[in-house]
Amino acid sequence: MERQRRRRRNRLIRLALALAATVAASGFVGLGGMAAWQAYSDNPANQVGAASLGHTNQVSSTCTSVYSTTLLNQTGNTCGTIITVSGVSPDSTNPLASGTVKITSTGQMNSSFQATMLNAPVTSPSPAGNLCADLTLTLKDATTTYWNAAALNAIPATTSLKDSAGAATWPGTSAPPAGSNTFTLSVSGGSTFTADSQDQSNTCTFDVEFVQTNT
Repeated sequence: MERQRRRRRNRLIRLALALAATVAASGFVGLGGMAAWQAYSDNPANQVGAASLGHTNQVSSTCTSVYSTTLLNQTGNTCGTIITVSGVSPDSTNPLASGTVKITSTGQMNSSFQATMLNAPVTSPSPAGNLCADLTLTLKDATTTYWNAAALNAIPATTSLKDSAGAATWPGTSAPPAGSNTFTLSVSGGSTFTADSQDQSNTCTFDVEFVQTNT
């Protein structure tokens, strides 16, 4: 009988110790949770901005460059025609027509420029006529000739352009003055122009594109 009472006391003691341990552990967890204080600060509106690349194209009016060929000559941003002439004949004096265009870099970055044609010149009405094939095109600035009597029966070779200081790298607005230059475009009759009767009533139409690339 006495042995059973001792066993019961021992079980009660073990149970009390287990409960005490549980309570103590809970207390430690509670204290630990209370100790997990936090504080914050924030650095807002961090930004990364891209530099600009662009130019103006001035003939009789001024247009601004676009970032894709699909956006060329949209309403409200059409570049001017450099050359328009009609009524040329075997008696006309070369050059048959000339015009100028001023290109000015307006972007922050330094850049290079090229002159090119995205599409071949077109003689109309088609298929009769050889007018484009009987004409030549010259592109130059005050000191350098870029296209020298290039035949208009195909796209002239793309050519790199210099700024007015003679530099291949055009300064941007980050290091003013920004690069600019004025180019003269001239059309002349080629060696076959005066003798090709098929040129009568024909029109030769072509576009000139200026391509800017950051350097």
